[in-house]
Amino acid sequence: MKNHLIIFAFVILASCQPSQKTYTWDEFAIEEDVSFRGISVLNENVIWVSGTNGLVLKTENGGLDWEEVYIPDADALDFRDVEVLSENEIVLMSAGPDSLSNIFKSKDGGRHWEKTLVNNDSLGFFDGMAFWNQKDGLLGGDPIDGKLFLLKTTDGGDTWQRIHPDKLPEMNEGEFGGFAASGSHLAVKENSIWIGSGAATSRVFYSKDKGEHWEVVYTPIIQGDSSQGIFSIDFYDENIGIAVGGDYKKENEGTKNVILTTDASQTWSLSQNFPVFQSSVRYLSKMELISVGPAGCHQSIDGGLTWSAFGDSGFHTLDVAEDGSIWAAGKEGRIAQLITK
Repeated sequence: MKNHLIIFAFVILASCQPSQKTYTWDEFAIEEDVSFRGISVLNENVIWVSGTNGLVLKTENGGLDWEEVYIPDADALDFRDVEVLSENEIVLMSAGPDSLSNIFKSKDGGRHWEKTLVNNDSLGFFDGMAFWNQKDGLLGGDPIDGKLFLLKTTDGGDTWQRIHPDKLPEMNEGEFGGFAASGSHLAVKENSIWIGSGAATSRVFYSKDKGEHWEVVYTPIIQGDSSQGIFSIDFYDENIGIAVGGDYKKENEGTKNVILTTDASQTWSLSQNFPVFQSSVRYLSKMELISVGPAGCHQSIDGGLTWSAFGDSGFHTLDVAEDGSIWAAGKEGRIAQLITK
């Protein structure tokens, strides 16, 4: 086990547009040359983040102390997603071409790890994970042979089985099956799955029966270039959902980069105004949402119709625990808790 990293928190007061709540980032200074893109918040005490150079951190006391988690032979890996299923069970995903895409599983809170999946396809590239519960989960990767690459687990990530390509709709030419930007290009709820694509075409693939049957719908989000499309998707319930993104090569711009649905993904419409490029979004309630991007963070109090910027920091990824704890992480080793008043 590597040395504990004792990290002192300092509060960054963030200015907000007028709203029902005031948002403040309680930001933690990480002395690491690292970019975090994976985050999982189990509760107010247990938070995990993962990133470049094989770096994985966890706290078990709400951010007062952070511990560096040692993953054997992983110093060169880019951990783009992490899912904390319980205090003991953690699933960790690395992204990259060929064998750089892996799944690791710990059953003892990160003290020991087993590599449960290695990408063995030269075209493969893992993008993100989502779990319905402690056992059932979904892994999404770059398309292979014109179809989404999707794997399911029913044992908490110990084993994975690919959803047969014959069950999936065809990809369009130049369409990406998801961006590995925040581990949130796909979402699950009840028996449903939603996956956002991008590049030449940006669509939403959705299934109402955990991947047995699929439909796909075009969206009005910005698309056409390899850097554009859906980067994050979330659903409040089986009908009400949101997707955000934009153009990651233009972090300070926002054009047609927030879309909404109220019919489980059959139709999508644009919001009324657009934040700068956003890489992750989460519902806090039916009407209240938070989204983050490397150039800034935004809030909505009307279900995603309108947005206002808050704070001075930007982040890549965002997660909300069942108890309402909200955390974000991003470039330059930044980790922060959202404080609401």
